[in-house]
Amino acid sequence: MDLQIQKCIDLLNRYKYELTYEQYKQNLSIIGNSAIEGMYLDEEDIFDLIRIDRGEDSEDIMNEKLRAWGVK
Repeated sequence: MDLQIQKCIDLLNRYKYELTYEQYKQNLSIIGNSAIEGMYLDEEDIFDLIRIDRGEDSEDIMNEKLRAWGVK
């Protein structure tokens, strides 16, 4: 297995017990699909997936990032 993909999975596994089985599998799918496109999620990206799984609004998360980057 690609070391970058394994690193992403290891990061996801830190949160494994906070997620339902379906959420975990969905996030694995997102990691795999991103890797197919040559994009590897970092810790912040994976934490954002967890935040969404916890019920946070993805638009709020994106607006938070845009403010941090000084875009909004």
